[in-house]
Order: sequence, then C-alpha cells, then structure tokens
Amino acid sequence: MTHRRFTGFSLIELLVTVSVLGILVALAAPSFQSLIRANRIANLTNDLVSGLNLARSEAIKRGTRVTLCKVADPNTNTPACSTSANWQTGWQVFVDGSTAGTFDGTDTRIAVGQPSSNGSDASITPDAVFTNFISYDGRGASNSSGNMVVCLGGLSRTIRISATGRIQTTSGTC
Repeated sequence: MTHRRFTGFSLIELLVTVSVLGILVALAAPSFQSLIRANRIANLTNDLVSGLNLARSEAIKRGTRVTLCKVADPNTNTPACSTSANWQTGWQVFVDGSTAGTFDGTDTRIAVGQPSSNGSDASITPDAVFTNFISYDGRGASNSSGNMVVCLGGLSRTIRISATGRIQTTSGTC
C-alpha cells in the first residue's frame, strides 16, 4: 500500500498570512482616504470650472451676456436662481437678457449643473462679488474679478476668475 503525503498550508501558516495582510491593509487605509478626498475636491472643482467655461464660451458664441447662478435644487423641472442656495448644491447657465443674475421669462436656459461627487461635506466660498452669480459679456469678460474657494477635508482649491474671464485654479489647504 502506498502512502500519499498531503501538501498544503497548516492552520498556523494561514493565520500568520491573514494577520500580515490585515496589518498591511490597516497601514494603507489612511493613504487611500486622502487619495479619495483629493479626487473628490478635484471633481467638485472641475464640475464648477466646466460650468464657468460653458457660460463664457456661450457668451462669446452668442455675443450676449450669459450668467451662471446657484440653484437650491437642480433636479427640479424649472430650477431658479436662489440667493439662499449654496454653490455646492448646483447651478444653472442661462442667457441673461434682462435683469443681471435673475432667471426670468425672457431668459433661455442653457444647462443645469450639479457636482458629480456628493458636495454635502464640502463648502464653496465665493468672494462677495460672486455670492449669487457670475456673468460673462459677449466678449467673454466676467462681471468682476475674484475667487471661489472649494474646501473639503482640509484640502482647498481656489478658482480665480479674472476680469477678462480667464479661469485659473490653485491647490492649498483650508
């Protein structure tokens, strides 16, 4: 009769391997969290910059004032500009034919934007001149120059808008 020898892992070898794997995962988790936070703030900033770029390009294309304003609920059928809303909730881009910064009956909605990442724990703080809206004239110049600071988990991105309408972003901390 032949004897077969079974090969494999013993229980002790398996427990040691699982323990080492657990320690490695525990050490890697904080760096993954900071990576996720950095990606979330980049997404939120890029979404807002995309809305600003759309407003500016449409203003140049149409040769008239186009405005980006904050809205309370971008998921409604007819979102309206809101002075009590937050920028991280959402915004809309529209041809602003009459009262600057107010979406009324003579205006044409171009797009409604909402951050792709959940902005509930983020904050977007604009300079006083951009508190409720940002307008671009037919040449692509903005209504004023200023900053919008996006903060999330200690990280910040500053969106600088020049009077000529040029947009620039820089990274920092809150």
